[in-house]
Amino acid sequence: MTDISVQTTELAGVVVATPVGRLDLSSYPALRDGLLKQAAGVPDAIVVRLGPDFESASRAMLAVFTTVWMKISQWPDVPMVLVTETEKHRHDLRRSGVARHVATATDLRTALQRAEEPPPRRYRRISLPNSLVAALMAREEVRNACEDWDLPALVDDALLVVTELVENAVRHAGSESVLRIELRASGLSLAVRDDDPGPLVTTASRPGVPGHRGLELIDRMSLAWGTSPSFDGGKIVWAVLARRPKR
Repeated sequence: MTDISVQTTELAGVVVATPVGRLDLSSYPALRDGLLKQAAGVPDAIVVRLGPDFESASRAMLAVFTTVWMKISQWPDVPMVLVTETEKHRHDLRRSGVARHVATATDLRTALQRAEEPPPRRYRRISLPNSLVAALMAREEVRNACEDWDLPALVDDALLVVTELVENAVRHAGSESVLRIELRASGLSLAVRDDDPGPLVTTASRPGVPGHRGLELIDRMSLAWGTSPSFDGGKIVWAVLARRPKR
């Protein structure tokens, strides 16, 4: 098995990630999941440096960066820029087609300049207890956010979705949680982090559990939804509701 590591640092809210090692079939998941965990922290942007200590077994393996970009484009909607520090990396990214989708730069300074111009965002964050009262607290916070951000058309759906997300954390993760509400150009995102790193419980895996069909409700009401590993070892369940005209 080939090892690969991701060295990270933070510069003014931007995560700079530097992969070190050889990217191949065995190390592909580690690099993908490592970058997704960095995105789960919701930085202003992610800059990935491809330097002389990084190599790829083939151009096809470089699709990992397109995969990460696609996964984070809906949530948490974090911009990603690839820095190609060698001519070989620049050539391979062009030939692989990755550069058609993911922004690139030839040096860190240029990448950081591009990353400093993310779309405007508004967000709120609230810690919730491991108790059924957590859903009530989450609903109140979402209602206030929709009122303050002038989103009357989203209130009803947002309240239903956040209730399901928070109750899932209480009922099945059995942990305290953190709710993040964020408004961006792509829509209103609701994300709940819990302490359980295991997969999201589904109707099929827990038949007969009351309220479990709520995941189908989330799927129907959301533009996109899913789960991501959190940077501190738990998981994040998120949903994005499309912005709508006022009624």
